[in-house]
Amino acid sequence: MSANMLLGSGLAYAEVWLPLLVGMVVGGLCLATIRLFHKPAPPTPTPSAPPQPVWKTSQEYDPFTQGSATEQRKAHRRAGNPVEVFVAVGEATTTPSTRGWVVDRSVGGLGLNVSEEFKPGTRLQLLPVNAAGVTPWTEVEVKSCRPMKNGFEIGCQFVRQPQWSVLLLFG
Repeated sequence: MSANMLLGSGLAYAEVWLPLLVGMVVGGLCLATIRLFHKPAPPTPTPSAPPQPVWKTSQEYDPFTQGSATEQRKAHRRAGNPVEVFVAVGEATTTPSTRGWVVDRSVGGLGLNVSEEFKPGTRLQLLPVNAAGVTPWTEVEVKSCRPMKNGFEIGCQFVRQPQWSVLLLFG
């Protein structure tokens, strides 16, 4: 049956509703085909129990890198490549007493490996070995000191927050 026959048979406004009817039939067939071939996603299973915290499931839990409920740090500690530093006690920056290695750092302080023992409360001056000649010494206060296999590990807090460019020299 052609459009002229429908138009000629006297149906009112066939030039308007006939294209609409054809479009609706084609659209309906498309939707039916999509629904027929599209498979719904399988339902996701709900977990039966909450996952166990890392410190209860792993023997290799490290509170320094993963944090703990009793963590008192204000800034996140980050490890990195060790950076060698000159260490001077007090204000004697002209003759450093020893060398050490920065093994972890945060915006609040540094963790050092050194060969000498320093009592908590001791003020130290630090300067990276590879720093330029105009780089200022950074003053820190020893907060903790514990013996290790090859020396001592000391936790230091900055007395004054160093400039960002100086802080980057520590790794």
